[in-house]
Amino acid sequence: MSSEERGRASYLDLLISTLMEHEKSLNTIVEKLEEVSQSLREAVERLEVEKREASMKEAIVEKRGEERVSSEQDTLTYIRLKLGRKTEDIIKIIESLKKEE
Repeated sequence: MSSEERGRASYLDLLISTLMEHEKSLNTIVEKLEEVSQSLREAVERLEVEKREASMKEAIVEKRGEERVSSEQDTLTYIRLKLGRKTEDIIKIIESLKKEE
């Protein structure tokens, strides 16, 4: 083998080993990207579940609020007033209760 052929062989050996190291590095990077992608997918799924749960909770709270409003509208308030008061005082008491509703 001549010196020129040995130089080419050395160059090719160097090129092959460099490409092999590059391939190993790329494989490592791809594996890390796959892990990050999986973690991101899981995080998005958790957020979607939390968002659905939050909207369901809001709907339940809203429905309960509507139920309270409808039950309050149907409420009969019983007031016991002390006899012997002036009619004007009783009217003021009743009017003040109407304002609070």
